[in-house]
Amino acid sequence: MLAPFADACPFEERSTYCFVRMTTERVTLACVALLMFACGHESKPSSSQSTSPPAPSLKPPVASPKRLTTMPVSAYQAKIAMDDDAVYLMTSNAAYRLVDGEAPQGLQLDLGVGPVMTRTAFAFWSKGAIWSAPKAGGAAREIAKLPHQPQYFVSSGEALAWVDQADDGMYTIQALSGRKPRVLVSSQGEIRALDMVGDRVYFVQRPADDSWRIGFVHQGGGEPQYGVTKKGRAPSQLTGSEAVHYYDLDTKRILRLSLNLREEEVELTKLVCSPIHVSTRIYCGCVEGLFDVSKDTHQPRVLVYNRPGSITSVTSNSKAVAWVVDVGADQLAVDFLPASDAEGPAPVP
Repeated sequence: MLAPFADACPFEERSTYCFVRMTTERVTLACVALLMFACGHESKPSSSQSTSPPAPSLKPPVASPKRLTTMPVSAYQAKIAMDDDAVYLMTSNAAYRLVDGEAPQGLQLDLGVGPVMTRTAFAFWSKGAIWSAPKAGGAAREIAKLPHQPQYFVSSGEALAWVDQADDGMYTIQALSGRKPRVLVSSQGEIRALDMVGDRVYFVQRPADDSWRIGFVHQGGGEPQYGVTKKGRAPSQLTGSEAVHYYDLDTKRILRLSLNLREEEVELTKLVCSPIHVSTRIYCGCVEGLFDVSKDTHQPRVLVYNRPGSITSVTSNSKAVAWVVDVGADQLAVDFLPASDAEGPAPVP
């Protein structure tokens, strides 16, 4: 089940827009027109600013991303993660280390559904237990018994948490206390969108079909804390480290919620941002491509436009952004863009 191998096999709505002046070359102008048709944006107003949008960016899309690999695997059954040295792709039966210019390196692991990468290892459920396998290679070890398969794991550093739905429909958030699972939250309503920041596990709870709220609970236990209850479609993702960011599908807004759940502000409006990932910048995937948003200026910028396939997941850090693309039936690709390539515009054709 855990034999390593050296080389891997070869294998919601439309995106954002870019703005240019009327004097920009014809090809770039056509790109902009299509993106503007898909969706628009407004910058977040403040007490010292006009509520009208700021002057738009004049930068065309940046340099083309690098394709790290393609595989005969569904993009919707894979997870992606990143550290300072590599991108990691997790499928149901293997984990791959991807570095630009190098052949993919892989470990054969029974990762199943919902694995996660911690700081040093891949964590996953298999055969009634939670396992950990070093991402640098080596044998997996059992870290806890867990008879019922969880929906998925999340991590912060080396800490783990997960969401489970019992046969009677009860949702729980659990974490490890030593080598034993510990229930942190129980809910008859759906729990989704887990994210872990430090020792806090953030989540979206749906107490009723038409309402939802964001909450958190400490990994060590204690009463969960909740934000304001809202109505409408619940977020599918929470992301961030200095704050919790999420995309509101009903209002087409990116929102920033303080870690204590008491202060919320709008980062950007009138756009599509799903999937979303936040590190030093806000990254948004859409059907036509990928864009990012500065946390300081709230100015969106097109990174990738009109490449084949739909983006299903995104990961990023201060050095780079990487994403999984659905390029066909049971076919995925992993693309990568260094932060240095995303700092300025690409040459206009």
